[in-house]
Amino acid sequence: MREGRQVRLLSLVDVLEPLSEGDLRELADRCPDLRLRAGQEFYRPGEHDGGLFLIKEGRVRVYLITPTGKEATLELLGGGTVLWARRLEMVDAYAVHVRAVEPTVVAFMGRDELDRFILRNPEVGLRMMDLLADRLGSSNERMAEIAHKEVVSRLASQILRLLESEGVVDREGRKLPAAYTHEELGSMIGAGRVAVSRAFKELRQEGAVDTGRANVRVRDPVALQRIADREGR
Repeated sequence: MREGRQVRLLSLVDVLEPLSEGDLRELADRCPDLRLRAGQEFYRPGEHDGGLFLIKEGRVRVYLITPTGKEATLELLGGGTVLWARRLEMVDAYAVHVRAVEPTVVAFMGRDELDRFILRNPEVGLRMMDLLADRLGSSNERMAEIAHKEVVSRLASQILRLLESEGVVDREGRKLPAAYTHEELGSMIGAGRVAVSRAFKELRQEGAVDTGRANVRVRDPVALQRIADREGR
C-alpha cells in the first residue's frame, strides 16, 4: 500500500507526467522518501549539488540572506514539482538555503542517476528545462528587486505575484485568501516587520490596497503595478 502511495505522489509531480506506472514504480524504488519536519533545512552542497529534489508533499522555501541580514524568499514550492540542486549553491555571490515550511516529503535523485534518467526519458528532460528556465527568470527578477528597489516596490511586486498564484475574486475585487503576517511578507522580500508596516501604509495612502485582519485586498491594480515598477535606488 505504501509503495502504491509513493507511485501516486510521483505521478502528481508536474515534469513526470509522461512516465508510465512502471517507470514511476522504478523511480520510487531508486529514490526513497526523505521526511522533513517544519523548519528543517535539508540542502547540503557537498551531497546534493547537481541532483534533483522531487517534492511529493508539503512546502519548501528557497531563500538567501541579504547583506543587511534579512531573509529573502526566491521560491516557495509546494508538493507536485521539483527543485534542481545545481541552482542552489550560489546566486549572485549569496549563499542559498532551503527549508521545509511544514512537514514535507521529498525524494532525491543524485547527479549520475539524474543524467541517466534524462537520457532514458528525454520528454521529461525537456519539461525540466522549461520549468527551470522559468524559475531562473523569476529568481533573477527577485534579486534585481532586492538590489534596486525600495521596500514598498518589493512589497507591491510580491502582492502581485501572490495574486497571480492564489488570488481570488469576489464582488469587491481581488484579494489574497490567506492571512499573511508582516513578518511572513517581510521574509519574502528581504525586509523587517516595521519596514513592511510602513510600506503597507504607503500602499493604502496611494489607494492601491486595503488591509485588514484577514487579508489584503487590491483596490487599484494599475496603481499597485506602477508602484511595483518604481525604481528606488
